[in-house]
Amino acid sequence: LEKVEPYEHSVGRSERTGSVVEPRLSKQWYVTMGELASPALKAVLEKDIIFYPENQVNTYKHWMENIRDWCISRQLWWGHRIPAWYVGDEVFVAETAEEALQKARKKLGKADLTLAALRQDEDVLDTWFSSWLWPISVFTGFENSEDFSYYYPTSVLVTGWDIIFLWVARMIMAGYEWTDKKPFETVYFTGLVRDQQRRKMSKSLGNSPDAIELMDKYGADGVRFGMLSCSPTGGDLLFTEKLCEQGRNFCNKIWNALRLVKSWSVVERESDALNNLATSWIDSRLNQIIGMTNADYEQYRLADMLMKIYTLIWDDFCSWYLEMIKPPRDGGIDRPTYERTLGIFEKLVVILHPFMPFISEEVWHELRKRDTGDDCMVAKYPLESNWDEALIESVAGSCEIIRKIREIRQKYSLKNAETLDIEVANSPHSEKLFNREGIIQLLKKMGGLGEVSVLDSLEGEGVAFHAGTIKLQAVMEMKLDVEAERKRLEEELDYARGFVNLIEKKLKNEKFVNNAPPAVVERERKKLADGKKRIDIISEGLAALN
Repeated sequence: LEKVEPYEHSVGRSERTGSVVEPRLSKQWYVTMGELASPALKAVLEKDIIFYPENQVNTYKHWMENIRDWCISRQLWWGHRIPAWYVGDEVFVAETAEEALQKARKKLGKADLTLAALRQDEDVLDTWFSSWLWPISVFTGFENSEDFSYYYPTSVLVTGWDIIFLWVARMIMAGYEWTDKKPFETVYFTGLVRDQQRRKMSKSLGNSPDAIELMDKYGADGVRFGMLSCSPTGGDLLFTEKLCEQGRNFCNKIWNALRLVKSWSVVERESDALNNLATSWIDSRLNQIIGMTNADYEQYRLADMLMKIYTLIWDDFCSWYLEMIKPPRDGGIDRPTYERTLGIFEKLVVILHPFMPFISEEVWHELRKRDTGDDCMVAKYPLESNWDEALIESVAGSCEIIRKIREIRQKYSLKNAETLDIEVANSPHSEKLFNREGIIQLLKKMGGLGEVSVLDSLEGEGVAFHAGTIKLQAVMEMKLDVEAERKRLEEELDYARGFVNLIEKKLKNEKFVNNAPPAVVERERKKLADGKKRIDIISEGLAALN
């Protein structure tokens, strides 16, 4: 011995006992994977099995093209024992000990050999070796059961992207090896729930919230909304309780909308122009969203789908539609509008039900008296029908005008009870909007307006503003702060120019123009034309100030 030197190295310890884990060489059982991987890789690359999101195909391809033989031996006390028996140094692999005994007698030439002479391998199979048979074994497929013939292959596997090789790839390989069929049609990869530091939820880190406590605080639907609304396909979710709080607030919004509708008295009269406009508009918006969410369903974009439904219910239905048709305190709502409102409310809770089943079921039964078994969970999902895009655009333009009027009221401290007259510059866009039946009534009710005049030019005193490409003026006797107005218009002009630049860049992208649906490209071109028109209108306003 020449010398002794201190040497630092990592010493592995058992997680449970703290004892030092010492390496020990032993014989292990392996599965040769090369031949098993080939059909499984081909199935995914040729889209016989579809992955969502599609970028997971690259991860799968990397694993399968660089696959190694699989060590299936585990030194544990619990699990399926490896079906191998020893007699001395000879090993016999069989389904049962009796079968192994017959093999041993034949090979060793010992007809008097007994089961006592056999020693089964002490190792157990890797957990994933049992799990890769799940699509088959869950239906007792190896016995060719009736259930297996009916259900295999299944339609969709939902799992996390972190076990794409540990489980997904191995199930596909097992399916082709033992049934010569794929185990499922589609794989939808969810993201992982992480904390705000992007760490995976873990008991040891103590960063995993108690789901029961969350449900007690925010309700089951609130927690479901919070988790689903921020879970992009394949992307990880950075969890915060504020997401669940948003879900709880959404539940409260829906419930308060129900209370409002059910509080109205109903009178037997025909609906007026405003209510006809409002019900036609919300019906069109509903059908538009159903069409969009159907496409999201097909692509498993569940978070996008939920947020579209959220916006439809919170903004369009609760914030705008119910206010449009809301009767005066001393009056009631007409029967046709009320019945259509209940019908629309029913469709809303049906499309929401997969995400928030408890509040939607409760509202469903509160809207009307139901027979036993007439439940939301078994209600027919509404089909997309024709919707009026021009009507949706008209009401959206009206809502923009109302928002601008409310900003003016707030800026100049005008009470809502005070009526405000507005003047509208005559143009093809304004003519199209204001000629639609019910629009002026909508503006008067929601904006607290008096007279609405369409003029060839706006020359009187007032506060000028723009809504899209329409130029308007709130009639007010006041001294105009020229510098403040110029600053406001210049800011609007900068924003409008930036918007036009973005659209122009998109339309100059040949990949977008050639690959996007024609309707989408045409919509962008319309945005560009409207944006340029808006720049002209704002520039005219600046020129008038000078």
